[in-house]
Amino acid sequence: MFTLDPTLPATEQIVNQAQAAIDSGRLGEGARLPSVRQLAARLEVSVFTVVNAYDRLLARGVIRSRVGAGYFVCRRPGIGAPALVAAADPQLLPNTALGLVQGVLGGSRYKVPAGSGFLPEAWLEDTLAPAVLTRALRRQPFASQPAPMQGHPAAREQIALRLAQLQLPIPHEQLLITHGATQAFDLVLRACLRPGDSVLVEDPGYFMIHAQLRALGMQVLPVPRCADGPDLDTLEALAREHRPRLLFTQTLLHNPTGGNTSPQVAHRLLMLAERHDFLVLEDDVYGELASQPGMRLAQIDGLNRVFYIGSFSKTLNPGLRLGYVAAPKTWLDKLIELKVMSTLSGSALNEAVITDILESGYYRRHTERLRERLARARRVSIAALTECGVTLPHADGEGVFLWAQLPDGLHADAITRRAADAGILFAPGTLFSPSGGGQQHLRLHAAYASDPAVLACLREGLDALGERRLRLA
Repeated sequence: MFTLDPTLPATEQIVNQAQAAIDSGRLGEGARLPSVRQLAARLEVSVFTVVNAYDRLLARGVIRSRVGAGYFVCRRPGIGAPALVAAADPQLLPNTALGLVQGVLGGSRYKVPAGSGFLPEAWLEDTLAPAVLTRALRRQPFASQPAPMQGHPAAREQIALRLAQLQLPIPHEQLLITHGATQAFDLVLRACLRPGDSVLVEDPGYFMIHAQLRALGMQVLPVPRCADGPDLDTLEALAREHRPRLLFTQTLLHNPTGGNTSPQVAHRLLMLAERHDFLVLEDDVYGELASQPGMRLAQIDGLNRVFYIGSFSKTLNPGLRLGYVAAPKTWLDKLIELKVMSTLSGSALNEAVITDILESGYYRRHTERLRERLARARRVSIAALTECGVTLPHADGEGVFLWAQLPDGLHADAITRRAADAGILFAPGTLFSPSGGGQQHLRLHAAYASDPAVLACLREGLDALGERRLRLA
């Protein structure tokens, strides 16, 4: 029944051949499989290989074991190998928060994730190699224990050391580890706000925070985002009129424009926060990719009224859902309580992996390589998009995102639909503008924007626009 190809994994072959024999009826209900030792000797493989294969068949429910008797087929009609099938949910267009998230996380629908916020898989393929996980399990014994509510002290200490290297002297006692940055945002919003509160946000700005605020019943107040940060004149006028409770901002590598807040704007912003008594939520999940250390609000403020959010999902690996919030001392207990009420605790395994990666010095070297790679990708993409006829008003920015401006008459939603039909994920600018702007903008990922399929889709849209203009002329 079993014939092995020495060039392929033996365990996979045993499982697949046994499953095929069961599905075809060659091994019927109640048929006895060879013992582990018999099959190992017959196939000239280790006992461990056969045990692994039988364990996988047991997990599928197609065989059962009887102590002292062996393994027997227990196939039921219609039960076969588990299939990897497409999701039954309807595919949403990426012109809503849910649609874009589905497009980014949904897998195979899009061949080119040009609107994603994650780095290419090939850039991160070594970050969670088996050797990394093995070393973390060996060197960080807390990996197999329940994670403390605030996060393991060893993980918080390593994060604090890394922040100190970025000129952010934050004590580990003021750090709370979360399940990614999105949970950190949610905890801060629920701790500090009540339904109906006014919140200042950047326009354009991070689409998920807009959606989170609306879901919590908050009043969203858009502040135009300029090349050097939020428009402070508009911000001050809104603060006087509405007395906002909080401002959400991204100081470095702004999403979607790629710009940085200047030190002058940062200082004045904090003065306005003090004068009008609002809190500040600073999102720095991409800050590690900035070419220069830069100035963060938390650095100036000293965690007086600033909540600082970071994450490793964007820079290290999206499969490693681990973020953190550095909070003013007076708010920390409330954040911990909300975390416990929503998720009980974090993942000690994730915390152990981060601890070991930071401790080893790998993370510093890794982010240096990413910065160099991103800079090259940006240069190539900017040149290709410009040649294609797309304007880049923030081309002097840096990091992951390019804020692409389309010609008059070509709308972001229309070209997003065209791209989706071609298997390309675009992020339309309308999604990032709480005031309803962005109709002529796309947020593009620097690593994907020069892909031939992306450029071809943009050219087709531009050509179609030109033909319409000729017909109307």
